[in-house]
Amino acid sequence: MQTVTEPTAQTTTWVDAPPEKVWSLVSDVTRTGEWSPVCWNVEWLEPDIEPRVGARFRGHNKLNGVRWSRDCEVTAAEAGRRFGFSTLFKGRESTRWLYTLDAEDGGTRLTQAYQVVAIPLWVKLVRKLPGAMAKTERDMRWNMEQSLARIKAQAEESAEVA
Repeated sequence: MQTVTEPTAQTTTWVDAPPEKVWSLVSDVTRTGEWSPVCWNVEWLEPDIEPRVGARFRGHNKLNGVRWSRDCEVTAAEAGRRFGFSTLFKGRESTRWLYTLDAEDGGTRLTQAYQVVAIPLWVKLVRKLPGAMAKTERDMRWNMEQSLARIKAQAEESAEVA
């Protein structure tokens, strides 16, 4: 599996905390529910319990009244620099996610990128309904912007305490 090569969407924010602090948040997948408006719970799949390439976890999601879970595999785990994973649908790669962290102005430039690799036929058909694709894109952008805003708030709050 690869990391994001051609983003379907991405968003960036500046965080007033060092990259190592931000990385410790985004790479602790069990905390994802604290900032994601879609993914409400995540657990490592045994024997994996740490962010390393090849480690697996399961994310539980809900959006617009629909609930689903996806197994995921870590694709990038470079402390203070990058954390990425792919979601799996029926054992095949479905989407790629990547957090990139760059030291900038005494803080971190945090970018979250998302790439669709493959989606089920029924999702493709639903997206052809009038307005469905635009709504999907709006929902994704909102999800990513909310996630980064919440990560930023947590990183900056914990940096003040340290």
